[in-house]
Amino acid sequence: MGNRGACIWVTLTLAMVALVDARVMDGKTSSKIQTRVLELGNLPDYSSSKSTGSFGGSLRKETVSQAEGLVVGLWHRYSRNSPFIPKGTKRSDLMRDTILRDKQRLAMFADQIEMASRGLSLRDLSIPQDDPKSMDMQLEATNSGTPDLVSPVISGLALGSGEYFTRLDVGTPEVPTYLVVDTGSDILWMQCDPCANCYSQRDTIFNPKNSSSYNELSCSAAWCQALDVSGCKENKCVYQVSYGDGSFTVGHFSMETFTMQTANKDDKVKVNNVPFGCGHDNEGLFVGAAGILGLGKGSLALPNRLDAKYAKRFSYCLVNKDSGMENPSSLVFGDAAIPPSDSKVKYTPQLFNERIPSFYYVGLSGISVGGNLLDIPAGTFELRANTGKGGVIVDSGTAITWFNAAGYQVLRDAFREGTTHLPGSSSPFELFDTCYDLSNYTSVDVPTLTMHFDGGAELDLPAKNYVIPVDEIGRYCLAFASSSSNFSIIGNVQQQNFRVVYDNVENRIGMNYG
Repeated sequence: MGNRGACIWVTLTLAMVALVDARVMDGKTSSKIQTRVLELGNLPDYSSSKSTGSFGGSLRKETVSQAEGLVVGLWHRYSRNSPFIPKGTKRSDLMRDTILRDKQRLAMFADQIEMASRGLSLRDLSIPQDDPKSMDMQLEATNSGTPDLVSPVISGLALGSGEYFTRLDVGTPEVPTYLVVDTGSDILWMQCDPCANCYSQRDTIFNPKNSSSYNELSCSAAWCQALDVSGCKENKCVYQVSYGDGSFTVGHFSMETFTMQTANKDDKVKVNNVPFGCGHDNEGLFVGAAGILGLGKGSLALPNRLDAKYAKRFSYCLVNKDSGMENPSSLVFGDAAIPPSDSKVKYTPQLFNERIPSFYYVGLSGISVGGNLLDIPAGTFELRANTGKGGVIVDSGTAITWFNAAGYQVLRDAFREGTTHLPGSSSPFELFDTCYDLSNYTSVDVPTLTMHFDGGAELDLPAKNYVIPVDEIGRYCLAFASSSSNFSIIGNVQQQNFRVVYDNVENRIGMNYG
């Protein structure tokens, strides 16, 4: 199949599926189940990673189709030679941080959904900006006037939540900049000079005064009015996003030129007049990258602001962080993001949640473990139109897959029944409750795991996408967790090495199913 970390556009060649007898500890034999081989070993040693100022590697040209499109690279924050891995870091340290970011992100989603279910918007929950520093101090350190701005309080998406990063060329002349890729938000924002407060980032902070293509938006501009919360100072549009953990970003909402590579040629395209937040005061738990690239369904998200031939369609392939690959995978915009009609990709319809229009919902109709369809209570994964609660979200910024308690329990119990031949282990993390000591194995058989979606689409997972290493001593855990919320999220671990297609023209989501 070539490099194990590579993404392909043909039928995914998974590890061999075999029928075996699953035996329980007392020697009794259960019904036959389908299994898949999980190959162990050859994992990166993060303690000896050579952290540099950049991820390194060159962008692979992955041909999706011959149509026009734009492409940028994608790196996992813990990929080989990542600048975000401190020297001497252990795998268990990285997993602990991943779990923390996931919990913060889950809390953010839960707060937004709960707020929307009550018929409230961000403006409804806005509170006066009563920080000792006025907005004037935050933006210009002057005492002239106070902008009409209020700050919504939502829960904790910090930039540290970023799982995958891309690199865009910003402004004229071009300034290379790392941004977190986020399908769960709409606004593109980044740190800008002059800084009232800016956190440490890998790149030089962008100075809009040095860019001939930078333009600040007026308060009456349509894009300023489209913000959830906006203010006005000297007829310049001011944005602010605040997070429940105390983190926030404040600055001018502006327009700028972003440069990207074409998908099927070796030239570049300048995308002019892209709306973005130029943050002059960015405080809290932000770290590393310059800002966030929002890929949500909202009107301000980058896919909806590109030229028509590149707009409203994008796809990505997320390389497994444990593959050892240095080269990035790709994020493609435009018709080139859609595979040809004779490909193996199957689509499932996007479900629209009018209360949370930015999230990508899909209909999860069932789950199979070991080839057997699970008996999950009806309505477990249903999106409730009257409240906006429930449902299943596809998300790039969440690592593992979180199912509501009813769905997770059935999945976990079935998986345990199919792994009684493996030595169980205590979990190094409270989040994981199904773990194994595989330190003495080079490969093991585990039950197959398949998600079934509306429209006949299926996500038939490779073993490494649902049984993952969690420490440096050979413990592996089921990469699913139980959520106390009523909604579920399909995380990026399950999406790794699949090209995931977000088609907002046909309102569908596809993956390169085998």
